[in-house]
Amino acid sequence: MFIKVFNAVLGVMLMLGSAASHAQLMDRVLVIVNEDVITQSEFDHRLQTVTADLRQNGVSELPPNLPKQLLEGMVSDKLQIQEANRRGIEVTDEELNQALARFAQQQQLTLEQMAGNFARDGQSFKRFGETVRDSLTISRLTDYYAQARVVVPDYEIDGFIAQNNLGEISSEYLIAHILIKDPLLKRELAQQVREEIASGLSFQQAILNYSEATDAQDGGLIGWRTLAQLPEVFQAGIKDLQVGEVSEVLESPNGLHILKLMEMKGDRMEVVQSEVRHILITASGQVARSQAVKRLFEIRQRIVDGEDFEQMARIYSDDSVSAATGGNMGWVSPGETVEPFEKVFTQIPLGEVSQPFSTRYGVHILQVLNRRDKNITDQMVRARADNILRRQRAEREFQQWIRELREEAYIEYVAAPV
Repeated sequence: MFIKVFNAVLGVMLMLGSAASHAQLMDRVLVIVNEDVITQSEFDHRLQTVTADLRQNGVSELPPNLPKQLLEGMVSDKLQIQEANRRGIEVTDEELNQALARFAQQQQLTLEQMAGNFARDGQSFKRFGETVRDSLTISRLTDYYAQARVVVPDYEIDGFIAQNNLGEISSEYLIAHILIKDPLLKRELAQQVREEIASGLSFQQAILNYSEATDAQDGGLIGWRTLAQLPEVFQAGIKDLQVGEVSEVLESPNGLHILKLMEMKGDRMEVVQSEVRHILITASGQVARSQAVKRLFEIRQRIVDGEDFEQMARIYSDDSVSAATGGNMGWVSPGETVEPFEKVFTQIPLGEVSQPFSTRYGVHILQVLNRRDKNITDQMVRARADNILRRQRAEREFQQWIRELREEAYIEYVAAPV
């Protein structure tokens, strides 16, 4: 670290020493931040952008301390970009181009038209693109901090859900049931009834033949109920059922129950989950990614030829968490992984090993072992609460983390901006 900083300082001194004779050829250095520098042209670009935004929002007189605030902000941004690079957080050219295209679309322009507008105004479109890349990178660093360094206890999530009524899901369920009393003596009978239903006996006939509930002659209907209006054992029994499906045998203090979900209305959230396993080789830079693709082609072929996926994952995968379980990531829902990963696991046929593909984490191959429909209402409510609380805490703690990075960094103010 010291050598890098020394070399950076030496380079800056050489630049400053020859600035008088090469004023038109060299950019003036304002601040050294570890092994990087902030130049006058970078500052000018930032000032021009912020000034335009302020005036567009009706601010005619700029704050007198704006240059100092901007420079301090640029130092913090530089530290965050450096930290993101150390942690392998990057924005690819493809992701940058997609972001620029969205930005142009918002202004009802094509990318070419937007670039032409920059050139007409005497501004660098390339520098604008790098500014956007830096903003996306810092945003991802913030996401990393919220996910990796902030922990929200379950009791806080429960309290937040209760306080904000997030648990009041409006779904309603129409349920029919079979009740068999005396679990100690009739457990085998209840299991037999469940097997007869699975073999084709209609649920209504099973109710008439076996149910000991007082509503058996009325079709065993419980009526429309929300989850909160049902016993906990019934909640657990129906939450993953599709309309028309029958539960396993359930036990309550009243006896043994078999439920059928007749109808449902409301906002129950369901997704198709995939049981996924993968092998990851981390790689940053085009050369490293090319080598990773070649290596994974070889590993994939060995798996196709009969070698065990789990064993290959334990040996070769750089994802240490899933590698310990043979690459298995468990049941994955849409939205839980980055877009290129999701695109592959949602489209690939069951059992097939994918071709190598890239994400911002590196290069992967994956295999989908199974798929299922999953009611994720509870998970979505908890995830929403967790995300809100995590963001709130991250906003408070992230700036302290940046201050700690600043205290550990080498920062030298070489010249004041002009």
